[in-house]
Amino acid sequence: MTEVQVRRLEGGTFVGIEPSNHWVVMDTAEDEAGHNGGPRPMELVLMALGSCSGIDVELMLRKIRVPLQDFRIEISGKRAEEHPRVYTSIKVAYHFWGHRLPKPKLERAVAISQETYCSVTNMLNKVVDMTTEVVAHEVAPSK
Repeated sequence: MTEVQVRRLEGGTFVGIEPSNHWVVMDTAEDEAGHNGGPRPMELVLMALGSCSGIDVELMLRKIRVPLQDFRIEISGKRAEEHPRVYTSIKVAYHFWGHRLPKPKLERAVAISQETYCSVTNMLNKVVDMTTEVVAHEVAPSK
């Protein structure tokens, strides 16, 4: 079982503490009793999605020796207008930079992460319409 603590610092500012004692500040806007000093909780949901899948994809591509120069995941979520303002759709765009990247291997690594390994993706897929895009950007070979 995973256990975390969320402590109120002041007003709408909170800090999350997990078992290895890493702290994450979460906040809201100043006009909502916060200090605007950290991401909003729903932004953290998207960050969790990206980091969960990103770790999987990175490890798989290393294992099959796909040399990347850079890798980025851009995630956008559309939220309901009424409360609770849950995500109604999420778009995940995986961007890879390198020389002659094998796009089928990139797509396969992303698919395996999303279908099998990434807990956050699998949880969100049950309640949110999620779309995925894989983009390979060509760069000159490293010397």
